[in-house]
Amino acid sequence: MKNIKFPAFFMAILLIFTLMPENFFTIHADAAFTPDVDLYSSAYYMVNLDLGTVIAAKNENEKCYPASITKLMTAIVAYENCSDLLMPMEVTYDATDEFWGNPDPNKEGPANCGLAVGQTNLTMRDCLHGLLIASGCEAANVIGYNIGGGKIDNFIAMMNKKAKEIGCENTHFGNTHGLWQEDNYSTPYDLYLIARYVYDKLPALVEITSTYEYVMPANKYNPSPYSIYNVNALVNNVSNNPYYYEYAKGLKTGSIGEYYTKDANGEWTVYHAGFANVVSTASQNGFNYMLITCGAPYRDADGNKLNGHFKDSIALYKWAFRTFDMVEVMNENTFVANVKVDMGENADVVILKPSGAFSTLLPKDLDPAVIQQEIEITAERNDNEAVVAPVEKGQIMGTLTLSLDGDKLWTTNLIASQSIELSRFEYTMRMINSIFDKWWFKLCVVLLALFIIADVVLNAVQKARIAKMEARRTRKANIRAKW
Repeated sequence: MKNIKFPAFFMAILLIFTLMPENFFTIHADAAFTPDVDLYSSAYYMVNLDLGTVIAAKNENEKCYPASITKLMTAIVAYENCSDLLMPMEVTYDATDEFWGNPDPNKEGPANCGLAVGQTNLTMRDCLHGLLIASGCEAANVIGYNIGGGKIDNFIAMMNKKAKEIGCENTHFGNTHGLWQEDNYSTPYDLYLIARYVYDKLPALVEITSTYEYVMPANKYNPSPYSIYNVNALVNNVSNNPYYYEYAKGLKTGSIGEYYTKDANGEWTVYHAGFANVVSTASQNGFNYMLITCGAPYRDADGNKLNGHFKDSIALYKWAFRTFDMVEVMNENTFVANVKVDMGENADVVILKPSGAFSTLLPKDLDPAVIQQEIEITAERNDNEAVVAPVEKGQIMGTLTLSLDGDKLWTTNLIASQSIELSRFEYTMRMINSIFDKWWFKLCVVLLALFIIADVVLNAVQKARIAKMEARRTRKANIRAKW
């Protein structure tokens, strides 16, 4: 019996010592994409648009005031609720009197695109250009009035509903234009969601935001058609503009020179320094990025306009383009892990490989080995942590998740790289061994032994009895012979 069990025992020991742990190739390391540039902005969020990979982020979930980036949401709701961009737009006092005679100093002197109350030659197309190129606040309210059924508040409700639909969880719009007020707020991440929605679904709006000049229809303030110009310096290649960036496209700036909140007496006397934000994209050598920067000081220490949001955008884009490259992390032939196989024909482990290839954006000097691998074996295993043969090539054995600095990059199936047949000999030995271990088999052996012993004893007794009888007959025969 011991000789029969030895092959299975030996194979089990061999499997234990030849199998590497499942997490043998799991690498843990901390890595972060930290821009090597000095920045003015207090928050930013930068994404590679080709892969959706976040390559730089700071305070992306902290509350910020979007200022005129609010107008991106105004444009989204307007565009999606207007079937014809040539639709006439009514310009009323209700749409413009917010900026005249308002006790709130934050509503004074807003950016405008020169619209006039009562003009009848304005279209939605004109309003969208005035809104996104010149950042016209009155254009925002005109849009809100016309799309909102004569009530700007209705349109603002549509803006907030759309923000929720897009996925913004920390955003609320209190107006259509972005002039400062307490309940008009967002986060850099939410602004990314809004800008990404425009980028992915509304390319016509992206084109408008990248337009340098647009001719507006004449009105009483402008007797002849007049031009408006893009306030986004990143896309303005005029007059030796130092903030022009040839690879940039759209989308929207949002800045406030200064703003005021109320004091304890309810007066607008509490001064706050201004800030500047910008949402933009840039493309170079096949790589495409979107960047949101927020909270750059509007003025420097000498009181001059700083333009830190433009400086930061250019610096971050240059950093990204010189730093990152597409790297193949693994392919279908990459050995990831192995798992013990029980009763395999000429194989006691199965090698696991990913079901597909994976490439991602990484710094050119980053060792791909710092990418963390999380392996989960989902195939059914026995008490020895082994799968039982047969195993088919391509059979799903588990999952692999790749992460970098805690952020998941990719999840895929782990599959068997080879087929492993069932060993008939080992299966037979295993079955025999399993029979030997059954209680009923052991009982049968005991009963058989008892039967054999009983048989031997009975035979011995019978032989003794026969011998005694033969001896008795011999004695009687001898006695008769003497007589």
